[in-house]
Amino acid sequence: MKIQVGIGCEEEFLYFLKSGADEFYAGISDLPGHLYGGKNFPDEKSFLKCAEKARSLGKKFYAVANEVRGDLFENTLNKSVYLVKNGADGLIVRDISLLREIKRLNLKCEIILSSLALCFNKRTLDFYADMGVTRLALPEQLEPKEAEPLIKNNRKVDVEVFLTAREYCVVLNGFCYLKKFNGECICRAGFKGDKGIFAMPRFSLADHYLNLYEFYKAGARIIKIGRHPSKDYAKIIFKQALSVRDILYSSLSKEDFLKKALRAHEKFGEFLLKWKKRR
Repeated sequence: MKIQVGIGCEEEFLYFLKSGADEFYAGISDLPGHLYGGKNFPDEKSFLKCAEKARSLGKKFYAVANEVRGDLFENTLNKSVYLVKNGADGLIVRDISLLREIKRLNLKCEIILSSLALCFNKRTLDFYADMGVTRLALPEQLEPKEAEPLIKNNRKVDVEVFLTAREYCVVLNGFCYLKKFNGECICRAGFKGDKGIFAMPRFSLADHYLNLYEFYKAGARIIKIGRHPSKDYAKIIFKQALSVRDILYSSLSKEDFLKKALRAHEKFGEFLLKWKKRR
């Protein structure tokens, strides 16, 4: 099972490369991309330098282009084409117009459909596969039974699964526009009304790991780690991904996998608590 990690600079790239990451994805400052608090490479030169290094070692390096504005469409398209022709293995895309233009240009590259595209069913996957998509980043809201037809597709579309971004987001994986009410995302804080407190449903910790187990058994073969503004946090999550992958490789029963995964999570939870106290 491959581990794909989001990065924002050469320093992060070199760390995760040395630590065993299989794939990388990154944005560029003037190429529109969905990013919540992390950072992008400053320019094409610094991005392509890392892409070249990754490819020389048999690793994959993808460019993020999953936000498209009308006034920046031509720039987004031209820059995406330039990056692919000069070293990027592929693009992470959401916008149908961008996909259509990439197909029209017959650009030979891997196309990862962003989780923001909300591909929830097989018919939608078929539509995007016809548009040239070769891989799907599974939307965070799907449970294994819902995701199985997507994972076991007959279109040769691989599937990525986020390690940590797994929740029933009410804004469907967008920026939290509701955060302004109290400075917190309502999925965690909730609203207080006449009939009690209303909060967004979330996967329990056990459900989260059981879902990962089922995704793996169904055929998902890429663990995806999102970009984060803190380098230390990203390093902890990456080590957790390595641990989860090792446990999945152990061919344990579902019950034994869950026990071992929860024990490992407790250890990484302690690391995160120490990290938060240092901030």
